[in-house]
Amino acid sequence: MSLWLWIICLLVAVSCKKEPERGKDDHVQPLKAEHGDAVGNPVTKVVGPSGGQLSTPDGKVQIDIPAGTVAHDVLFSIQPITKTLESAVGPAFRLGPEGVDFQKEVRITFTYTETDIEGSSEDFLYLTYQDEAGYFYQQSLSEIDKTRRAISVTTRHFSDWYLNRIFSVETLKRRLSANEETDLLLFYTETWPDGRLGERTKEHITTDTWFVNGPGTVQRIGYTGATSTIVQAQYTAPASIVRPTTIAVGAQVRNMVNKTHPDRPGTSGVVIVQREIELVPDEYFTWDLDGTTHTGLSLDANFLAGSTLILGTGLTGGLNISVKASETGEYELGDPAVPDQFSIVAYLSNGNEIMYQGNYYLCNDSQVHYGKGKLKIDQYGSVGGIISGSIDATVYSIGCDPKTSKHVKGSFRIRRKA
Repeated sequence: MSLWLWIICLLVAVSCKKEPERGKDDHVQPLKAEHGDAVGNPVTKVVGPSGGQLSTPDGKVQIDIPAGTVAHDVLFSIQPITKTLESAVGPAFRLGPEGVDFQKEVRITFTYTETDIEGSSEDFLYLTYQDEAGYFYQQSLSEIDKTRRAISVTTRHFSDWYLNRIFSVETLKRRLSANEETDLLLFYTETWPDGRLGERTKEHITTDTWFVNGPGTVQRIGYTGATSTIVQAQYTAPASIVRPTTIAVGAQVRNMVNKTHPDRPGTSGVVIVQREIELVPDEYFTWDLDGTTHTGLSLDANFLAGSTLILGTGLTGGLNISVKASETGEYELGDPAVPDQFSIVAYLSNGNEIMYQGNYYLCNDSQVHYGKGKLKIDQYGSVGGIISGSIDATVYSIGCDPKTSKHVKGSFRIRRKA
């Protein structure tokens, strides 16, 4: 999917039905798209003159209708739709009734997740609607509640609504090994003085400075994209990576926001957006056992007798995994003799070796019980190649009626020996 580039200007809400006029900047073209298609069933509710509230079951969208908004009973609706605004995050919705001018302001609230603001910030989120003609209008008075992770706006009309992100930095790779490179792209949303979103036909960001919080280097390359308006940079991982490390690479842009959003949180005139990148050694196995991090120094990965064995042993303990499979996929904790199930054994070396396993027995019951766990293998190479993935499981102390359970979570990247 292609990505778009815009920047923010003067913010004025306009009627959904108004046909836009030409702006002053000839290098910005108005952004127009088809309306999204309905997905699934809408949430509906009849609301009368006394007002009411309507929300989706997952709480993604909520509509608050004050008393006196409508003079008689009206069917309100929230219909999920496919997104046609490529810079938007999260789901999009068609709010109804359309084509009605309410007598009072109705409050629309979208919630957002941590994923929605990766490579950006909630300070750069705005509710945006698409009018009947297909143009998008950004709502400058969107209110942010960072505690609830919610953003709200009041309106007297309904149409298709999106949660738009005006600044973001994207990376083509999220995990790098030594000396590996990845491109980074800096995007922003352009608006006309009337609030319409646009796409720029000439570069506009010229005050960006790139940085890296951690090892490695980043270099600004220039402009890219169909109209050469997306800022491109390149990050290079360090020559040596001893253990898995998460770093942040991003850009600082000056003089972009304060003139047009002086009252918006975070709009001090400096925009900072960054993206996390994981640096990994050629081989590693690290895991947390009940909050303590362990690192494997002796690593092994093999396919023997129909099962894949993944082993890590360190100074403070070890972790052994066996799964009856030989391909990428997600596997449940269970009987290792059963296809697509795995077993796990964890142990601590602190003077007295303490062992935990993914199954347990009850003293008055000979049946084997299994905890909850998931093994994900995202790469499965041939001999000499890489087996990589992650583990998340509950393990139990040895003996019937186990008195202790622990949570183990880790990741691995090991060259296959057999």
